[in-house]
Parts: sequence; structure tokens; C-alpha cells
Amino acid sequence: MTMPSSIVVRVPATSANLGPGFDCLGLALDLYNTFRLVLGQPFSMEVTGESAERLPRGENNVVVKAMRRVFLEADVDDARLPTFSLHLENQVPVSSGLGSSASAIVGGLVLGNAVVELVAPDRMLSRDDILKIATEIEGHPDNVAPALFGGGILAYHTNAGLRTTSFPVPNGLRFVAATPDFALSTEAARKVLPSTYDRSLVIENVAQSARLMLALATNDLNLLRGGLIDNLHEPYRMPLVPSAEEVALAATAAGALTVTLSGAGPTMLAWCKPEQAVTVADEMTLAWRNAGTPCRALVLQPCLCPTQALYIS
Repeated sequence: MTMPSSIVVRVPATSANLGPGFDCLGLALDLYNTFRLVLGQPFSMEVTGESAERLPRGENNVVVKAMRRVFLEADVDDARLPTFSLHLENQVPVSSGLGSSASAIVGGLVLGNAVVELVAPDRMLSRDDILKIATEIEGHPDNVAPALFGGGILAYHTNAGLRTTSFPVPNGLRFVAATPDFALSTEAARKVLPSTYDRSLVIENVAQSARLMLALATNDLNLLRGGLIDNLHEPYRMPLVPSAEEVALAATAAGALTVTLSGAGPTMLAWCKPEQAVTVADEMTLAWRNAGTPCRALVLQPCLCPTQALYIS
């Protein structure tokens, strides 16, 4: 392959869990972090956009760590690697429940694999290898899998290990991501979860997950009405998001089909038909502002394209 001047990788935001699909369902959305590697330059890192001032530059950055992990797994030593600078442009807010860490992990892994393709193409990692590493770094697959493959993804295990499969997302769905102006770390949101659950609550979650998949597979969006009940994470995390219940009620009153906590929060995700989406976004924003919290609401569509490296001459 002719040596390009740069490599660009664009990774979508993701919403994990999708209500009852705790740690196994995720959806890629059309909000992106863009990672640009410029070859032949001394190492430096520029970060712009969302939360740029909070992110480390250099070897401690998640993107760089992920790249280094690929070089290690591919057994490519530093002497064979080209010099490069990195430019990160972020649209996904950090600690928002929209998969910013998954975006950085997947972006770094795909960038690193693209560099391996240039210097040792026979040692490139497969997409399954990248998913396995991403899941190991992130701790669970429900964000990294849709970030890597695009669309709606179900992650599950068989006797052979981790597997993923896509699920359909009807064209008639829009997603309003309403993000309040405060961060909530995934680690803090994990700590509030119980270690055991009552059997009846787990059975209800299985039923709710089946209901969700049936609604999407048959394009019967009315099956989403009435709220997707979750017993595994939302009841414990909602108290960490002030006014979340009021915001969800405002969304459904404005026409949303259902509202889920995006990932660990604090972003609330309203599932809407296109004609209601803007009104739902306005009402969610207003509800949070009435509670004294600034909020940004975006009307998003699913991102269906897999994350790939683009080589630029």
C-alpha cells in the first residue's frame, strides 16, 4: 500500500442498555468523534470540541493507549512504526451516557490497526479481535459493539465466547438525546447497583427485552408505548439524575413513545416518531431548565455504518 499522508476514523456516539437490555443492547447514533492521524510528524496531540479541556494529551489518552494495545497484540515493535501526530475532534460529551469512552477505545483500536496494515499487513487484527479487545478495555460490549459495527447491536455469549448480532431499527424512529449540564461517571453509576435481584424482577426484564425486540423487528412502534420497564439499573441510577422523572414525563406528554436512560446517564433518550421529535426535544430541555439545570437536546438518527479507517493521500 502506498503510504498515505493521514488516516481518519469517525466513531459514532452510542446509547447502551436501551431500557431493559442491561449490558447487552446498544445503538449507534449520528453524533461523532473524529480521530485524525497525520503520518511523518513528531508526536503531538490536539484535542478540540466537547470536553477538550478535560482530556489528557499524550500516552495517558485512551486513544493512544488503545493504539498501543493493537501494536502489542499485532507484535509490531516501535522500530517499525511511523511517527505521527493525532488530532481529536469531539462531538460526544464526556461522562454523559453517550459512549464517549467507547468512541475513544474503538477509534484508537481502528487507527492502530490501520497503521499495522501499512507496516505489517499480515499482522492486522480481525474485527472480532478488535471487539474482544475493546470489550476487555471497556468492561462490557454494549457500547463498543455498536460503536464498531454501527446500528443496533445485541451482544451475547455462547459456548464459543462473545458474539454480536445486529437488530433492525425502523426508519420511522428518531432519538432525542437530552443531556443535562453535569457529568455522571460510569463508575459511580455502577456502584449503586445491587449484587443480587429478585427472580420476578429479572423475569419482567426478560419480558420487556422481548417486547422491545418484537417492536423493532415488526416495526410495531406502538408496542413501545407505556414505557419500557427496567428493574436492573434504571431504578438505582435515576436518583443520581435530578429531575429525570420530570423530564421523562415531559417527553411522553409531548408525544415520545418511550424514554430510557442512556447508558449510565445522565442523558435521557426519548424514542419518537419524526413528526414529534423537535417538540419532544423542546419540552425535555424546558423541563430540565425549569428544574434549574441547563440542558442540550439533539434529535438523532441511528448510524448504520461500521467504523472504518479512511486513508488520505
